[in-house]
Amino acid sequence: MTDIGKIIKTLREERNLSMDMLVADINEKYKPLKPFNKSMISRWESEDNEPTLENAKLLSMYFDVSLDYLIGITDVRTPSRLLSRKRR
Repeated sequence: MTDIGKIIKTLREERNLSMDMLVADINEKYKPLKPFNKSMISRWESEDNEPTLENAKLLSMYFDVSLDYLIGITDVRTPSRLLSRKRR
């Protein structure tokens, strides 16, 4: 299993996003009750802390990956909502 911080960092870097850009995008798109900030992202990526379930959900939606992928349970990135459509 991969640590969530490493996965977040990899996803962010794959999109060539700085922490500031990621924070701005998520805050603008999802308007979370507790806005994201750079220090949150930094603590998650350095494994000093983990995102709350609500923040993990927002990250999985933002990066368009399954929550299972984001938290390191599976290597399959496809969100479950897309998998369920394919089964019908």
